[in-house]
Amino acid sequence: MQNKWETFEGRQYRTEARTEPRVTLGAKGTFYLNGKAYEALKRPTAVEMLYEGSRRIIGLKPIDPRKRNAFVIKHHGKGGTYKRISAAAFCSHFQLKYKNTLLFEQIDLDDDGVLMLDLNKAVRVTRGAR
Repeated sequence: MQNKWETFEGRQYRTEARTEPRVTLGAKGTFYLNGKAYEALKRPTAVEMLYEGSRRIIGLKPIDPRKRNAFVIKHHGKGGTYKRISAAAFCSHFQLKYKNTLLFEQIDLDDDGVLMLDLNKAVRVTRGAR
C-alpha cells in the first residue's frame, strides 16, 4: 500500500517570528506587521497599497498620512510591537478574499523602499494554541 503524503507548508508556531520580518493578512482584510517588518519600512505612520496583478504581489510603500490614498498604520495589542493596517477596501477592490489568515513567506524590500508581499509564496495559517 502506497501512502499519499501531503506536505505541510507552514512552520512551527513562534519560530523566527521575532528575528525576521513577518506579515500576515487576516480574513477581514487587515495586515499585521511584526516589529521587524515595520522597521524595514522605516517606521512610517502610513503606507500606500500597491498591487501587481500579473505577478500577484502586494506592495506597502511609506507615504505621507495626509495623502488621500494613505492607509494609516496603527499599534496592535497592548505592549507588543505588532502594527496593523486596515485594508479591507484594498482587498475588496482587488478581490483578495481568504477564509484563513495568510502568512507571507520571503518578504522582500525593493530599491524604492516598497515592502513586497508575494501571494504566490503565502501559506494559510491558523491561530496557535492559547
